[in-house]
Amino acid sequence: MRYLLDTCMLVALLQRELGSERIREKILLAPSGSLALSAISAAEIWRGIGQSRHSKAAKLAFEALLRRLRVVPFDRDAAREAFDVHRYLDQTGQQIGRMDPLIAGHAHALGLVCVTDNTRHFIRISGLTLENWLRP
Repeated sequence: MRYLLDTCMLVALLQRELGSERIREKILLAPSGSLALSAISAAEIWRGIGQSRHSKAAKLAFEALLRRLRVVPFDRDAAREAFDVHRYLDQTGQQIGRMDPLIAGHAHALGLVCVTDNTRHFIRISGLTLENWLRP
């Protein structure tokens, strides 16, 4: 694995936002086994699908995406890294939401590049490598 896709990347792709073709192209060109999705992000997306007016189509589209991604469990190492991220952000007064520190900690624990459009939040996390596939 090389990349951990943040929830916003898949939401943009599923909703066909402007720039989402770049994400689709990156996913299609990525070497097999290089793309991962945190179980945290998968849960967020399933929740969104459940609340969608177009849940049947969204479910099918997400299931197709999951065939190209490896959903990685949120384990003890990810939990520890997420704690460190939360602690640092608390100490510096830089809150970034509830799920972003979990995803950042997960990417850091796995040594993966975090692919996100939410760079204004994730840039605050020391040692985390970021890429944005939605915007150049």
